[in-house]
Amino acid sequence: MQNFWNVFRASLQNMLGKPLWLLMVLSVALTTLPYAHRTMDDLPVAVIDMDHSAASRELIRLLDAAPKIAVRTYSELPTAQRDLAWRELYGIIVVPLEFEKRVLRGEAVTIPIFGDATNRMANGQIQQDIGTTYNELSLRYNRDLLKRSGFSEEQADVLLSPVVGDLSALFNPGTSFAAIVLPGLVTLILQHSLLLSCTRVNLNLRGGTPRSLRQPPSTRFGRYAAQLLIWTVLSMLFYVIWPWMMGYRQTASFFMLMGLVLPFLLAVIAMSEFIAEVLPSEEAVYLTMTFITLPLFYMAGFPWPPQAMPAWVQWLADAIPSTWAIRAVVEMNQMNLPLSAVADRILVLLGMAAAYGLLGTLIYQFRNWRWDQLKGW
Repeated sequence: MQNFWNVFRASLQNMLGKPLWLLMVLSVALTTLPYAHRTMDDLPVAVIDMDHSAASRELIRLLDAAPKIAVRTYSELPTAQRDLAWRELYGIIVVPLEFEKRVLRGEAVTIPIFGDATNRMANGQIQQDIGTTYNELSLRYNRDLLKRSGFSEEQADVLLSPVVGDLSALFNPGTSFAAIVLPGLVTLILQHSLLLSCTRVNLNLRGGTPRSLRQPPSTRFGRYAAQLLIWTVLSMLFYVIWPWMMGYRQTASFFMLMGLVLPFLLAVIAMSEFIAEVLPSEEAVYLTMTFITLPLFYMAGFPWPPQAMPAWVQWLADAIPSTWAIRAVVEMNQMNLPLSAVADRILVLLGMAAAYGLLGTLIYQFRNWRWDQLKGW
């Protein structure tokens, strides 16, 4: 036990004396800066009113009141198209001639809309607000038309809205999609940095000697404990303090996140043990980590839904600790689920830690046994 504490203190002092892990703090800060604004509001959209009627002006007022749209009035289409090409606008809406007359007659009116398809998220938000606003205006005028035709208020409501939907907020989506992307990015950066750090330690400990002749388990556990302490503090910084500084609303408590972070870090440390036995050198580790970083990002499940992935890709993603950690963090921090509701994710992470640790040990013993057999010949 004394050796464990000596190694733990020495490793911790070495990490604090050369805090290269602080580069990860800078990496997280720079990576997540695009999400500091939290959401897309008041996107500039050009509106060309060719009707100049009460209905067209009301439509423009409703569009300007939509959360994602900031209306800019233009007198001609070519000028708006030029600004759209120069990325000064996200879309163009043209209110056609005789818009009010056709709406009052109950006719279907086509409103030309030009959008910047290169920005799918902004374009989708604008289309959603335009559709909602136009439907609201159409329902209002159609209701008045039905009343003038002799329908009562209740009859008009039943005719226009035969099915009434009631939306209930079953989870807390935060301020925007970025509230879900942020923990995913943080988890992947934590995993990548811890894998590099621990794999390098494992390679140095291996040193070409049999496992039984290497440093005793207390030495290895002391080094791992120092790594675990540093990365636990960093995890709380990135999962709790950093989102709070950026203004994201969170629902999970500190202790709930701790119950998830520790199994996640243990699984990553065990995975580093496995990688150290599979890869022959430190250079191979760095090259491999560089190669797999981007695939892990896309297989994690938040940039693209897992249900849309091929089955074998889902199988690969499920073999990575970050996939399960991201799901659990989002479910606790954004969907307000208790720790017991994500217990299956935690059990998977603990099982992954045991499996990767066992695989690493078996691979090393197999390699060492083969080497001993050759030396015997």
